[in-house]
Amino acid sequence: METYFHAILAWVALHPWFSGGIVFLVAMAESLAIVGMLVPGVAIMFGIGALVAADAIPFWWAMGWAVAGAVAGDGFSFWLGRHYRHRLTTIWPFTRHPGTLERGIAFFRRYGGKSVAIGRFFGPVRAVIPLVAGMMAMNPWRFVVANVLSALAWAPAYLLPGMVFGASLELASEVAVRLVALLLLLLLVLWLAGWLGHRVFLFLQPHSHALVQRLLRWGRDHPRARAITLALADPDHPETRGMILLASLLLLATGLFSLVLGWVLGVGRHHQGVDGAVLDGLQALRTPWADHLMVVFTGLADLEVILPLFLVVLGYLLWRRQRPGALHWLAAGAFCLVAVPLLKHGFGISRPGVVAGTAGSYAFPSGHTLWAVVIYGYLSVMVARATPSRWRWLPYSLAAMLVLAVALSRLYLGVHWLSDVLGSLTLGLAWVAALGIAYYRHCDGERRALPLSLVAGTTLAAAVLLQGLTLHQQKLAFYTPRPEVTQMPASVWWQQGWSSLPRLRDDLWNRRQQPLQLQYAGSPEALAGQLAAAGWKQAERLGWHNLLKLLTPSLPLQQLPVLPHVHDGSHERLVLVRPLQDGTRLVLRLWAGGVRLTPDGVPLWLGRVAQERKKGILGMVAYPTAIPAADPLALQWLQRDLTGRLPLRRVADGLLLVHRPGLLTAPD
Repeated sequence: METYFHAILAWVALHPWFSGGIVFLVAMAESLAIVGMLVPGVAIMFGIGALVAADAIPFWWAMGWAVAGAVAGDGFSFWLGRHYRHRLTTIWPFTRHPGTLERGIAFFRRYGGKSVAIGRFFGPVRAVIPLVAGMMAMNPWRFVVANVLSALAWAPAYLLPGMVFGASLELASEVAVRLVALLLLLLLVLWLAGWLGHRVFLFLQPHSHALVQRLLRWGRDHPRARAITLALADPDHPETRGMILLASLLLLATGLFSLVLGWVLGVGRHHQGVDGAVLDGLQALRTPWADHLMVVFTGLADLEVILPLFLVVLGYLLWRRQRPGALHWLAAGAFCLVAVPLLKHGFGISRPGVVAGTAGSYAFPSGHTLWAVVIYGYLSVMVARATPSRWRWLPYSLAAMLVLAVALSRLYLGVHWLSDVLGSLTLGLAWVAALGIAYYRHCDGERRALPLSLVAGTTLAAAVLLQGLTLHQQKLAFYTPRPEVTQMPASVWWQQGWSSLPRLRDDLWNRRQQPLQLQYAGSPEALAGQLAAAGWKQAERLGWHNLLKLLTPSLPLQQLPVLPHVHDGSHERLVLVRPLQDGTRLVLRLWAGGVRLTPDGVPLWLGRVAQERKKGILGMVAYPTAIPAADPLALQWLQRDLTGRLPLRRVADGLLLVHRPGLLTAPD
């Protein structure tokens, strides 16, 4: 994506007038009658905003062309409306879709002349309001005023989201592209969960009556199944639709679980095929900041969160004298307690070897995912029953987002295969559907959704917060990937072994990376001590405490915190800075090299030294960024400052070897 983005930037820089014409045409098409319904103007304006953030197009240039295009588009639509008047109803596409014009007329009658300004921001009628204004004989001068003023507000409103995204992309490319990719994946998964929960509910609910009738006819034709069909589809039962929805989910989930089970039994080696590909892909996205987020997500199904939620909801149901409901809630928890250990030991599938603490335990199914599906899923069933029909999709969608957050975290943290998670999702859905049918059938249920929602939501939030404050660091350490450390004789490294180590910073797959120009054997603290005499000092790193400094463009570079960089999924172990007289600065970073030099077990570190300058975005954000062309000069500065202090050797163009005194008896 970054390669394509930079190619677009280069093209726009070579054709500034052409880019202005594109902005004009897009804004005009977005506002044109009929055409505006077909052109994805919002998405294109979003992309133009990203180009503005990257300094490819000046803001006022893009703003001027966008306003001109919006005014021209609405003006032409207004003229069409005045010219054709009521003949518009006989013109395509209004002959085929008359509702579009009718909605515009109703909108105009409701808001009058203000509808021209309001409608520009209101998606369903945006492309027809100027047309309707002309058709309804609005005063031309009033239209011009509303058209121009709304265009002046519309242009920055549509450019700003893209500008924010482009600025974020530019800043993120300095920090970690992995984090951006993972966050986009996370947002996609959570959006998909909410959208799917909503769509499934909307699809099944209108067809529930037809499903009931078919089930009853099938029961009449099969006498042995009549008792079951009447239990599920009793037309006199007030919750028949809810039970049919759950019955459909039960059949679907059971079938999918059977497919997953067949997949699991047929897989010989999980590290190969789809399971292995998903594991490797998510491990390639690991960053320290994302680790924190995923540990929080996986904590949603930890015992410290699930147990308080389970007990509080149980106590609430007993206090409300909902004894059958409490028994069903107990059945939900009992199923997980029994099913997880039985299936794990029954299948005996080993976990991925990413986290050392999971060695010796079994993978299938994912206990965290199963607990999340059953507890959050069944809780959503109880809440949905007391919710008005048109809003019942909301608790289901919220539960789906919580469940998929847990599922994604288990895959990201490397403690489960994809098949483990899919098996838990389908098995849990089947049990929730079965329990839900029984709950609808035999329990009176809550009459109001709000009390149960508040009790459960407050308990969940408190448990997650308490766990985060007390156990987060411990759990983060548990899920930290097991480091792979190799042994290498010090003399071998010094002579030729250095060539086997990475020479580029590993940020994301085959992305263009920054060179690693330093290999250092010894203690990072000792290196910092030696360089202190040459003007190097410990850097102020970016964190929550100093994040606002990036929003103060007036600060000089030396007062801006150093942005963290990721190499092979880890942040730097040591960061040093050295101010330069021209206002720039040198930054030295060290990452663990995964090698220990024998016989003394001295750790080897990989480093990068770069010259940084200050860069601003839109006059609102300022951050330090490396000057790629200055890499050779930065390495020369470092070599000069180390000469006479530590043994060193220049082994290749752009690579410096340094070690502590006494590591080699006779260094070259």
